[in-house]
Amino acid sequence: MEEIHEEALKLNVQVIGGHTEVTEAVNKIIVSCTAMGKGLKDSATSTAGAKVGDDVVVTKHLCIEGTTILVNDFADKCKEILSDEEYIEAQQYVNSISVVKEGVVAGQVGVNSMHDITEGGLLGALWELAKASNVGFKVYEEKMPITKITEKLCNKFNIDPLKFISSGSMIITCKNGDELIKELKKGGINGTIIGKITKSRGMLVKNNIEIEVEPPEADELFNM
Repeated sequence: MEEIHEEALKLNVQVIGGHTEVTEAVNKIIVSCTAMGKGLKDSATSTAGAKVGDDVVVTKHLCIEGTTILVNDFADKCKEILSDEEYIEAQQYVNSISVVKEGVVAGQVGVNSMHDITEGGLLGALWELAKASNVGFKVYEEKMPITKITEKLCNKFNIDPLKFISSGSMIITCKNGDELIKELKKGGINGTIIGKITKSRGMLVKNNIEIEVEPPEADELFNM
């Protein structure tokens, strides 16, 4: 509860109730919460607002939560793959899982759509955004922001990083991705343009070959 209180203070929100219990059916800590809030109707940015011609921007780097899960749940294996320095760095990824800061910046800049990347990874989130907005997309594998640490772990565990849980990253679509990236950088957040919103069909360009993106299946995490 102390950690929840600390985060609530950072986000300027109030905890209005809570309950804890211990049961033999659960062997790990599980936290479930319901958040309520209000905002100005005209200033809300939804997943369904992407426009043809928008730049597709991804914040931070992919697989933040996925990497965090690996180094915690498969610590011994990860220590065999990573150097001591890399392992310590990977343990800090958990501190980047919130997307509140980039959401606020994007809202101030004025963008067309936002969608956090959770289960199903980047491709799953892009497919959901495109379906909600009735558009397509073309993104490039070579432009994906993936750290060397995540790349090493995904290679060893045979994980596709584009389908790996990536809470901590957000997809933002807007007319001027470079301008958004400048504003994000002022807040200490990296942004990368990975492609464009198109009229129809979701396409991933890999080694100069266009591959159509299918509806999201189970996250790569569940293949572990």
